[in-house]
Amino acid sequence: MSLSTILASDSFDLRWIALLIGVWVLWSISLSKTNLPLGPTALPVLGNLLSMPRNDKARKLRDLAFSKNYGDITYFHGLGQSILILNNQKAMSELLVRRSDVTAGRPTLTMCGELVGYDKAIVLKQPGKEFREMRKALSAAIGKSAATNRDRLLRRQDLGLYLKNISGTPHLVYEHSRWVIGTYTLAIAYGYRPTKYNDNFITAAQRALSEFVDLIQPGTWIVDVLPFLKHVLLRLPFSGYPKEVARYQESQKALSITPWRMVKKQLSNGTAPESICVSLMQEYQTRASTEEGETSLAWIVGNIYAGGSDTTVSSLCSFYLAMCMFPRVQKKAQAEIDAFTECMDRCPNTNEKEQFPYLCALITELYRWAIVAPMGIPHMFVEDVVYNGYHVPKNTTILVNAWAISQDSSIYPDPTEFRPERFLGEKQQLDPREFAFGGGRRLCPGMDLADTMLFFTLSTVLAVYDISPSPESPPMWKFTDKFSRHPLPYPYRITLRSAKSQEWIDDALVE
Repeated sequence: MSLSTILASDSFDLRWIALLIGVWVLWSISLSKTNLPLGPTALPVLGNLLSMPRNDKARKLRDLAFSKNYGDITYFHGLGQSILILNNQKAMSELLVRRSDVTAGRPTLTMCGELVGYDKAIVLKQPGKEFREMRKALSAAIGKSAATNRDRLLRRQDLGLYLKNISGTPHLVYEHSRWVIGTYTLAIAYGYRPTKYNDNFITAAQRALSEFVDLIQPGTWIVDVLPFLKHVLLRLPFSGYPKEVARYQESQKALSITPWRMVKKQLSNGTAPESICVSLMQEYQTRASTEEGETSLAWIVGNIYAGGSDTTVSSLCSFYLAMCMFPRVQKKAQAEIDAFTECMDRCPNTNEKEQFPYLCALITELYRWAIVAPMGIPHMFVEDVVYNGYHVPKNTTILVNAWAISQDSSIYPDPTEFRPERFLGEKQQLDPREFAFGGGRRLCPGMDLADTMLFFTLSTVLAVYDISPSPESPPMWKFTDKFSRHPLPYPYRITLRSAKSQEWIDDALVE
C-alpha cells in the first residue's frame, strides 16, 4: 500500500471520527434541550435501554430509582424507543388516573399486536369508539351490575369437586386451582365445564397467556424496535419469524375464535347452554355476521376467559401460601366463617360477601401481598406531557412498578407481613385494586368477578379445611420471575376440620 493511500485512509478515518463526535455533540445538546426525566447514563444512538434490568425487574427498578434519587419517574430511551417507569403511587395517580386522557394508549407492538393479532383484543386496543364499545359490553356482562345473572353460572358442584381433588392429591394444588378458576370463567363465558385440569381449553389458555407474556415485553422483538424489518423477516424462512408468528397466531385464535365458534355451532344445533357468549350472539346478530364483527365480539368473551385463567389462579395459589405462613390470619377468617355456618348450617353464597368483612379484607391483602403483575400492562402517552418540570415525549411507553407500590412502607407499614386488618376500620390503607388491576381508563372491568370467584372458593375452603405448612420445609415468600407471577411450589398439609366438613363437600358434589 502506497504512502498516499495510507494517508488517504487515515484522513478518511479521521473524517468519520470527527463526524461521529459531531453527531454525539448534537445528540447530547438535543437531549439537554428537551429536559427529559432522569435515568441511567445514555450512549449515543443506543441510549440507555441496555440498562433496563432483564430479571427481577420490579425490585431492581425500585432499588435503582432509590439509589440514584430519580424520584417519581425513571426514563429509558434508545433506538427510537422510550420507556417511562412510574416508581410510586403518586406518579401513577397523577399520570394514569388524573391524566388518563393522555395515558390510556397502548404501545404499538408490531409482533404481539399487528403480526400475531392481539391488537384486536381489548387489552391492546387503542382508545377510540371500538375500544369504548367493547369495554361497555364487557362491563355489562361481568361488572358489578351483572352480578345476579353472572354468578348464577358458578356452580357449587364444581367447587365440591375442587375440594375433593385437593384433598386427594394436594401436591397438585396448582393444577386443581387452575382447573376450578378455568371452570368458573369458561362456564360464565361459554357455558363449558371442563372435567379435568389438563382439559384442552384450560391448557390452550395457559399456553396462549404464557406466550402473550413473552410477546408483550418492550424491546424483546427486533420488529418492535424497527417495524420495517417485518417486511424482510417474514419473507425469509431461515429467520424463524414465519414459523414463530404462525405458532403464536394459532394460540391467539384458540383463546378467542375457537371457543366462540364452538358456541356458534351449538347455538345453531339448539344445544348451547346459557352463557355470555350466547347472549352476545343473540344481541348482536347483524354484527356477528361479519368477520370483523365476529372477531370483536369473540374478544369480548375471550377477555373473560383469558383474564380469569391466570391472574385469579395466581391469587388462589398465593392464598395457600399465606395461610401456611400466617396461621393467625387463617384462624381469624375461620372464626368469622364458623359464626355463619353454625347459624345457617351451610357455606356462604356468592351474594353474601358483605357479611364477611375480614375474609373480604383477606382477599384485598392477597392482591397486595402477592401482586400478580409486578410491572402491569404497558400504557402509552398519546401526546407530549410535562410532569414535575420534565418533558415526556409522545409515544413513550409507560410501565407502572406496581410491586414497588405494594411494598411501599409509607403506604403499607411492614409490607412483607400479611395483614387483612390494613383494610378494616376507620383508617384503612390504600386499596391495592387501584394499581393491581391496571389504572385510569384501563382499570380491569373484571375486578368484581375476581372478588366473587375468590370469595366463593376461599369461604368454603376455610370452612372445611385446615391448611398448615410442612414441618420439614417451611414455606417461603418466593414467586416466579415473570410478567405474571405465581408462588413457587411449597409443601403443605390440608386436613378436614370436622365430620360436618365432609358432609358439606359431599352435598356440594350432588348439588
